[in-house]
Amino acid sequence: MRRPPSIKQLEAFLVIEALRNVTSAATRLHVSQPALSRTLRLMEEDLDTPLFKRTTRAVELTAAGTALLPVAKRLVGEYHESFDNLGNVLGGQAGRVVVAGLPSVVVALMPEALRGLAATAPNVEVKVLGLVEQQVLAAVRDGVADFAVVTQPAAADWFRFEELLVDEYVLLCRRDDPLARRKVLPWKALTTRPFIGLTHASSVRPTLDRAFIRLGLTVNVRYEIDHLSLIGAMVAAGLGLSVLPRLALALIDCSNLASVALEGHVVERVIGSLQRADTSLSPAAAKLRHTLFEQMHARQGAKRKKTRRMAR
Repeated sequence: MRRPPSIKQLEAFLVIEALRNVTSAATRLHVSQPALSRTLRLMEEDLDTPLFKRTTRAVELTAAGTALLPVAKRLVGEYHESFDNLGNVLGGQAGRVVVAGLPSVVVALMPEALRGLAATAPNVEVKVLGLVEQQVLAAVRDGVADFAVVTQPAAADWFRFEELLVDEYVLLCRRDDPLARRKVLPWKALTTRPFIGLTHASSVRPTLDRAFIRLGLTVNVRYEIDHLSLIGAMVAAGLGLSVLPRLALALIDCSNLASVALEGHVVERVIGSLQRADTSLSPAAAKLRHTLFEQMHARQGAKRKKTRRMAR
C-alpha cells in the first residue's frame, strides 16, 4: 500500500457501495461520473487492489472491498463525530468549565446561572469551587479555574475584573427581635448586644472592622465563627447580632431570622467576574459567564421596576 485513502475517497467508496452504481453515486455526491470514476481508480491504485467488480448494470464488492467496508464506515463515522464534537466545543455547546468563587457568592448566583446554561448548552460539564478569597485568586492565576466570581481585589496586571453587582451589608437578628420591626437601623444599634463575627480569614471581617473604625464604634465581639451557617444558628439562638453581606444569607437558614438595612454609612462589596488577562475564555466558559451577567442584569431590571411601582 503506497498510501491510505483520504476521508473523501472513503466517503465516495461508501456511497458507491450503498447504491451499487457509479452514475447514481456521482449524482448523490454532486460530482460528474468521470470524476467519481477517477477518484475510485486512484483509490484502488493507492491500495494496489480492485475494490469493485464492474458489470454493465452495477458494481459489486471484491474481497478487498468487503474487507475495507467496516473500516471505511468506522473511520468516516469517527471523522464526522469528532468534528461534530469539535463544532459543539467551539460553539460553546460542549466542553468543561471550572469556575471558582466565594461560597456565599456561588451559592447565591451559580445555581440559576447553571440552569440557564443547561437550557442552551446541556452538554457542558461544570465544576464549581467554593473557596476563600485568596484561594479563589490562586485558582484563576494558576489556571485551575477558567474564571471566578469574587469581590473586587486590589488592582494587578495579571487579571481582568468586571463588576457584576454590588452586595450590601445588613444587620442579622432573630425574627422576633424588636429590631426586626425596623426597616432601617443605625450602626450604633450593634453596640447594644453581643456581636457574632466571622474570623479574620474571611473577607467579610476586615471590611466590617474598617467600618467600625470609621464610625468610631466599639462593638462587643463575643463570638468569632469561621462558618456562615453557624453564625445564622447562633443568631437564631439569641446569642447576639451579626452583620453580613446580603448574598451570604443564601448560606444560612433564615426561617427564624430577619435582615435589616443599616443607615448612616454604606458598607458594601463589589462582586464581579475575574479571569486571567493573558488568556481568553473557552467558548463554554464564556457562555456561562455571559449567562451569569445576563441573568443579573435581568434581575436588577426587575428590581428597578418593582421599586418604581412601590414609589407610586
